[in-house]
Amino acid sequence: MIEIEGITKRYDATTVVDDVSMVIEPRTIAVIVGTSGSGKTTLLRMINRLVEPTSGIIKLDGADNRSLPGYEL
Repeated sequence: MIEIEGITKRYDATTVVDDVSMVIEPRTIAVIVGTSGSGKTTLLRMINRLVEPTSGIIKLDGADNRSLPGYEL
């Protein structure tokens, strides 16, 4: 399960992802849709820690993704 709680990403004064929360259950398909530049790729990169969020928490199977080693992501 992927739990995203209040994720925000800012670059200086520009907010690219703003307070996103969602739960993706195991064995389901989720679709993230938006216009170019709306933060879709940034959101996905925050899940696997290629980009660190400015605020919020991402949990993978209940564990904070910041506590997991990179190879487990």
